[in-house]
Amino acid sequence: MASVAGLTQRYCLHFGNTFPLCATLGDDKRDVVSNIDFQIRLPSMHRISFVKKLITCILAGWIIGATTLRMGVTYFRTWVPIRSLSIIPFLAVVTAVVYALIWQARKTNNPATLAFWQGLIRYGVAFDLAEFGWAKIFHRQLVMPLSKLDLPYKSFSSSDLFWTFFSHSYLFGCIIAALQIGGAMLLLFHRTRLVGVFILLPVLANILLMDIFYQIGFSVVVHASIMMAGILYFLVMEFNRLKEFFFAATNQLPALHFSRYVKWITRLSIIYIPLLLIGMHGKVDRYPGLTGKYEVKQLSINQQLLHQSTSADSILTVVYFDIKNGCVFQFNTTAKRWNGTFSKDSNHIKIKWFSPKDKPVFDGTMSTANDPGKLMLTGMLGKDSMDVILQKVNN
Repeated sequence: MASVAGLTQRYCLHFGNTFPLCATLGDDKRDVVSNIDFQIRLPSMHRISFVKKLITCILAGWIIGATTLRMGVTYFRTWVPIRSLSIIPFLAVVTAVVYALIWQARKTNNPATLAFWQGLIRYGVAFDLAEFGWAKIFHRQLVMPLSKLDLPYKSFSSSDLFWTFFSHSYLFGCIIAALQIGGAMLLLFHRTRLVGVFILLPVLANILLMDIFYQIGFSVVVHASIMMAGILYFLVMEFNRLKEFFFAATNQLPALHFSRYVKWITRLSIIYIPLLLIGMHGKVDRYPGLTGKYEVKQLSINQQLLHQSTSADSILTVVYFDIKNGCVFQFNTTAKRWNGTFSKDSNHIKIKWFSPKDKPVFDGTMSTANDPGKLMLTGMLGKDSMDVILQKVNN
């Protein structure tokens, strides 16, 4: 680009995104070199807003404080009281806020300072998740005491159900651990930072949602939320790059040449076709008023009244009418059960067994009594007549 001011011309060369190289030429073109005044314009330092400084410092304080607290409670609470350890996050956040204020007051915009605090965020998240990963591999996490595994399923709390499920497969736990450790390591390198973010984001999101809905504990939810905030921070910082990659970059895949309406009908088919199929299949619970657990209050076989003490191993004690027309006869213990399905037409009911398969079919009628939740089954169990009075149990 050239500009004329009197008899002087000024030329600037731009090299990509670097600074421009400018020269001023006098009127005498015969002695060009002597009349060139080279000037290098150094780019002005990028201004870092106070909000960015404050958020970065506070988030770094939260993450370092939370990670240090968890490490202390997990490994050092024998020597250091938990009350003393709980001060660490508070001190870390206060230190971070004070530094952010000093940083702003000095009006400095050194990128190295910002990189330092961002490095603390990356290292804190990486260290925390990597430790969780190694803990899974060495059986310090996702384990369940043997004494609890023999307890009834309904006695488990939400957190017990969570740990029982994930303790079932050690290999599955190792896969989660590999994702945590691998993602944490990638997060620490500048070139692979975003790759680490994309690996850890679904892992942390899954952990956070399970911590919330399985009620693992308030402190656990807070800790996972802080780590998630650290991952989301880098997504926000790289927003322009991500927007360019996902929305502005040229698509290399070939396009289908269908009309717009055909494309939209096809896309929406993943919604209306599954819903149509589910609607055609029918309800899972076709008899919601019947579904439930029932205790046997009175049992007669071939007109003979049986008591619970008559035969402790074979007397019917509990009946379940379940979803998908499931039916279970339980004889004193959960180890002795007949599992089957029932079909019902008005008051007529028929129960066939699939486990064990050799048990006789029940064919009879079902009626309700005046008492709420009470049922009466009358019919034939194979060659034997059977009369049962059931009382629904509210679990």
